[in-house]
Amino acid sequence: MLLLKSTISVIILGGLLLACAYAEQLPPPLAANITFRCLWWSEAQMEAFNPNSPPPKTTEVTIHKWEYTDPVGVPHPDSVDVVVVLTNEGTAPLTGVVAVIAGQWHISPMKSRAKAVWSRLKPLQTWQSLTVTPGKPTVLRIPVDITTRISELEKRGSWPRMFRASLTVRVEGTDKPLLNREVNLTIRPGD
Repeated sequence: MLLLKSTISVIILGGLLLACAYAEQLPPPLAANITFRCLWWSEAQMEAFNPNSPPPKTTEVTIHKWEYTDPVGVPHPDSVDVVVVLTNEGTAPLTGVVAVIAGQWHISPMKSRAKAVWSRLKPLQTWQSLTVTPGKPTVLRIPVDITTRISELEKRGSWPRMFRASLTVRVEGTDKPLLNREVNLTIRPGD
């Protein structure tokens, strides 16, 4: 009987240790959405649009490309915001969260898109000691000046074909990422 109790105790203890080890390997319940947003004209403003006297841009829109071909149809603002929404899908707050947004440009000679190369990835902003609470999204936002970059590159006969925003999230005191996300914004010159 004593042998049976000892065996059951070892099995239960082993199971508990295995469960604890497995729980430590599970990723935290953190999700992230990363987009590009800007102010642009609303549909109602575009109906009676006068390009010589445009109204103020008051509607925030999500954009997937920047194209300087149509004055109102495809947004081409001077700057866009990289917007990250962190969501805790668990039941307990995640504390000590560090989020880093970095960016890089895909640049080519103006007349040779095929020769485009990526610039080095450059950190744009770091948020330290974040707490991401269940049911309450944490929103991070940083502007990217598209027009200034275009002007700098045009002087050298080049064009930024794309901008990539990269997100890395980790816990303070560790280098291991909890998650990584990337999103690209295509940038097209006018005709």
